[in-house]
Amino acid sequence: MNTPASIDETPASSNIEQRYVFSEQEKEFALRAKQEYEKGTYESCLKTLNKLLEFCPDDPKVLFNMALTEYALSGFQKTDQFRSSLNKIADRLGCSLDDIETLEDMDHCAIFYSTAIILYHMKQYKAALVITEKLFRFMEPAEESLFWKTCMLLVELDLCTFQPGNALAILMHAEKILNNRLNPPSVVTANSAETNDQQDTTLQQQQSDNNFSEEKFEHIRMQISLSSPILSYLRANFEYLKENYQRSLKIITTQINHNENTLLEIGVSLQTVFYNNLGCIHYYMKKYCFGAFYFRKALTENNHVLMELNKVQSCGISGKPLIALGSNRKYEILYNLGVQLLFEREPYAAFECLIEVVRLYHTNIRLWLRLAECCIQAYKSTNDDIFKLDEKLKCVSKTIGTGLYHKLVLGNCNKYLKQTTDTSTNSNSTANNNSTSQSSSTPPPQQQQSTPNNNVVSCSMEFAQLCLRNAMGLLPNITDADLQTEEVKLYPSSPTNPIRATEMICLKCSILTASAYVSLCLNDYQNAYSYSLALLKETRASAGHKYLARLYLAESLLLLNNIDQSLVQLDPELVKTDQDLSFKISLTSPNTIEKEEKLESQDSISEAKVDLFSWSPKEARVGQAIIHYNIAVIYATVGDIDRAFKSFNLFVNLFGKTQPAHSFQLKFYLDLLDGNRQRLQVLLKEHFGHMTTNKTFMVRSTQLNSSVPLSTQPQLQQTQTASASSSAPILNKLLL
Repeated sequence: MNTPASIDETPASSNIEQRYVFSEQEKEFALRAKQEYEKGTYESCLKTLNKLLEFCPDDPKVLFNMALTEYALSGFQKTDQFRSSLNKIADRLGCSLDDIETLEDMDHCAIFYSTAIILYHMKQYKAALVITEKLFRFMEPAEESLFWKTCMLLVELDLCTFQPGNALAILMHAEKILNNRLNPPSVVTANSAETNDQQDTTLQQQQSDNNFSEEKFEHIRMQISLSSPILSYLRANFEYLKENYQRSLKIITTQINHNENTLLEIGVSLQTVFYNNLGCIHYYMKKYCFGAFYFRKALTENNHVLMELNKVQSCGISGKPLIALGSNRKYEILYNLGVQLLFEREPYAAFECLIEVVRLYHTNIRLWLRLAECCIQAYKSTNDDIFKLDEKLKCVSKTIGTGLYHKLVLGNCNKYLKQTTDTSTNSNSTANNNSTSQSSSTPPPQQQQSTPNNNVVSCSMEFAQLCLRNAMGLLPNITDADLQTEEVKLYPSSPTNPIRATEMICLKCSILTASAYVSLCLNDYQNAYSYSLALLKETRASAGHKYLARLYLAESLLLLNNIDQSLVQLDPELVKTDQDLSFKISLTSPNTIEKEEKLESQDSISEAKVDLFSWSPKEARVGQAIIHYNIAVIYATVGDIDRAFKSFNLFVNLFGKTQPAHSFQLKFYLDLLDGNRQRLQVLLKEHFGHMTTNKTFMVRSTQLNSSVPLSTQPQLQQTQTASASSSAPILNKLLL
């Protein structure tokens, strides 16, 4: 950790020419003040500086040393007062701390460095980085103490802003200087040797951090050899990135004493870090309940730390130690917990977590998508229900009468839909190692969980549409040149990891997919058509996204009464292999082939992270069956029974024995329109025998209308089928 600039023993002004030579007594006072400061006797140091100030009043260096000593005497808590003193000293020196271009003299470096340190602890990394980069270029290695601190601060800021390449260059430069000092022409003193050992240890640790950012695992394996809590966490992180989750868990739970109170030493609570890391590990082990439990424990520990820090009533940022200004990890943990709950199929709880995070990080594209996914999952959590027996039994809801007047009342799997019965597919979102493949369908909202206690926004499809519009507006324009450059371009995405250009493309496809689905659910067919068409025209989209785009586009065109164009989009021949349903985006540019080969050994890692949420269909056979099913629905809608039967039979042959409940409704409708009562009776006897009799039955022709489709159009997992808006009262009774 970094501290403000150490006290300067030279009481000379920076931009004012010295009018006299300092006496030996003044130099003695300066040296004594420095020694007292380094020993931590700040009161004695302040008295010595007051005596020195009598000899050289209004000297900026002495005033800076006094301000720094008073700040240290307060336990580095009076940050507002210290910043005010720095601004006054900067005015005396003729520079401005708000304008880095005014840094023109070596004597300005101390106050600018102190400002950068404060900004670093306040998590204003970009502002601190601008100052530190100018300091690094401006200072000379001759300024040993401050130069070394500047190097370490610059490395920290580069890592915080996800620039490991720059951090590595700084470390190599610093290591070169350190090696020159370790082998000087003259004899090195014991004190300097001890300092060099400490600096070498710091270099080794930061090089490991940098290699983690670049995922250079072999370098890390060689460097992580020392035993300390920080390096133990590095080893655990190494195993975590290699997907050795059990090994990572063992290191964290056995080799680290997380009960130590290290807040005032390293600026973060080890208990909070411990529980958060356990939550992340269990997340990738697909133990979502355990992960959510540990994230809640991390929130509890974080709140405990904040309560301890807030005991002192103060204004501004004063009253808290400088090193603890950035100790609040609430929003990072809330984001982790929200994603964890989303995978745990608790969308309302996840929504409450993420909606609080988005108020602070409102420019995070991925966060807006996660909120939309919460709304989609609350609307329809899964399509697995349509394969269950209970759902199939809803196709025939009840019987009325006996004997000649015995009637069957057909059910409606979409009985909670208010206006139309839009059937659609699971919208897939594959957005990186934190990415989810979020699924949902257009059936009625699920009322199994309590709604969120929020007076401003609600977890609804209307809010999902708003979230997706925000995400769409924040998307940058990714060109082919961005993908072909050697340097990986990163887009900030706090509080999560930055997004690479390739990940941004996948994120864009996920947003378009979800937008088309939500628009269909809200009966906004024109926007659904626009989003689907945009997704289909995206040349860099994966095969799986294009598969969804064609299904969504076909449904939107059907609902816009463009039957012929809708049928054109449904071509089963486009799905020949399992790769035609894959959501993996591959880069084929010359500059990226070598990168892909280097990452070839890590394919299992990427696949495991993508498959955190199950996606279906994965087989080309099922994908073709879904397309045939949608074609059958379209032909049934227009009354072309022969073609509808042909497509439906192809669907049955490809899909297999286990069929969704909606396929029975479509079969009922087709048999009734065809007038084949015996075939319908066999179907009812085979699957709904408990509600039928052995007698033959007749169908009232006045209840049939061949121009109107079945009241509840079939729904398949990952299927986009068409439906009509005026079909609710049709085909609701069978007469025996």
